[in-house]
Amino acid sequence: MLEERFSRIKHDSNWPARAIAWCLEQGKTSLDAVDHVAFFWNPAQELDFPHPGRSQSYRHHGDYLHMVPSWLLGSQGSGGARPSSPSMSQSIQIDGREQPLQIHYIDHHRCHAAVSFFPSPHAQAAVLTVDGYGERNATTLGRWSIGSDQRARFELLDEIEFPNSLGSFYAAVTSWLGFRANSGEGKVMGLAPYGDDSLVQDFRRILGLSDDSDTPYNLDLSWFDFYLDRPSRVSERFLSTFGPRAERGCGDHNAGQRAVAFATQAVLEEALLALSRRLHHLSGCEHLVMAGGVAMNSAANGRIEREGPFQSLWVQPSSGDGGTAVGAALWTWHMLLSGTQRHHWNHDRHGPAFNDDACRAALAKGGWQWTEPQNLCQETAQALANGELIGWFQGGAELGARALGGRSILADPRRVENKDVLNSRVKFREGFRPFAPSVLQERAGELFELPEGCTVPWMQKVHPVREAAREQLAGVTHIDGSARLQTVSRDADPLYHDLIAAFGDITGVPVLLNTSFNVKGEPMVLSPDDAIRCWASTGLDRLVLGCCVVRKGGG
Repeated sequence: MLEERFSRIKHDSNWPARAIAWCLEQGKTSLDAVDHVAFFWNPAQELDFPHPGRSQSYRHHGDYLHMVPSWLLGSQGSGGARPSSPSMSQSIQIDGREQPLQIHYIDHHRCHAAVSFFPSPHAQAAVLTVDGYGERNATTLGRWSIGSDQRARFELLDEIEFPNSLGSFYAAVTSWLGFRANSGEGKVMGLAPYGDDSLVQDFRRILGLSDDSDTPYNLDLSWFDFYLDRPSRVSERFLSTFGPRAERGCGDHNAGQRAVAFATQAVLEEALLALSRRLHHLSGCEHLVMAGGVAMNSAANGRIEREGPFQSLWVQPSSGDGGTAVGAALWTWHMLLSGTQRHHWNHDRHGPAFNDDACRAALAKGGWQWTEPQNLCQETAQALANGELIGWFQGGAELGARALGGRSILADPRRVENKDVLNSRVKFREGFRPFAPSVLQERAGELFELPEGCTVPWMQKVHPVREAAREQLAGVTHIDGSARLQTVSRDADPLYHDLIAAFGDITGVPVLLNTSFNVKGEPMVLSPDDAIRCWASTGLDRLVLGCCVVRKGGG
């Protein structure tokens, strides 16, 4: 669970004390009983790597890794770390413990690979991990398989080293557009459809896209400074060609800037499609799993699913670095300790949950009046159909970055004006950013153009809205006719499914507009207190907090 949800500090990079404490509590254990600790970075991989400047982007690693003794990094003897080793381990003898504590430093991309595969439903899959960089790599292609002995096997098929990095390329443009690199990339994806294709050929040359299947891209570094770890990220050549960077937080980009966003997104999609074709050839697999920060690019994922060579695509909901802690644990369990038990994910609601009594106590503490309707979903669906904006707080919090019906703001997807109302009155964010639809899984194919058998449980793929449905889904259809949808199954979330079904019964549209329960600059709400505070300070009409319903003015 990300520390920011507990601390309420967005992108909190401090020691995750609250998140660790919550995990130990859930496991009904203590640090004294922990035998193995896994970390998502292997410093041995960096020993002879010629790009030390990257450390500025991951400066907090030093806080964690100063404990690694120099003899362990330099050891070349039996059991010692080598630059080619995917993991490095050390034993620490602690007073009062019978067994030493084992610390494992796992290759960053192996962590991404592990968290993309083990929660998936597959026994064999190709794996594509793409991000800004790990210790050395920026992209890896691999293959996972489970043998007859139930042991997992991983084969690295190809790797592309930093600074030839799709993630760093996209982050550099993100920064140039006035957004925060390594956080605002989703804004670039949302802005891109407002641009035109006038610069696509230029950016194909910048990214070095090639018809050579062995080298799908080769980034021209003369356009960038990120590999030199300079704050600008783009070079003077980029600035003289495309203009000065946008002001931080800019919400009104000019035509040239919008064209750069369009081209950046377009060539990223082309590169990822080329990588998927190469991986399909190398792996011989029919199923693809993905992770890494670039796997959060849902528009690219949708194209891979529709146009790529694989039968299915499973994208980890915690694809970014927030999921590498889980990946490090899974790699340690399966690959170092020979564990065979897997836990397939059919939901992402793995965070803290609060029962109805906790919700009542939080409301009573604030002096709020509330009701507890007999048919919660029916009353809420009617309020949504009447035009209310609702904060919806139910069950466990989402582990990943997307609100999926646990910590969501909901609205009527038919009303095009809800885009502007939510952006200005509630989210306080850029007006070009779209909102996502949550749709009943069994009805999704009626409204969206989906490949056969496609599900999108974690809002990690963009697909076209069917032309006939765009008018009735005006509030969630982006300017290019697409939507980053979430398909909701009854098995995964029966309450949210019932709410959408009730709204569908009233309106004929089995879809809700869904966005994360937070405002700009804050993480998603976690506790009832967080939800009440966010609801009370924004333009939301109603708060549904567990079984409790509260409206402003006591209505």
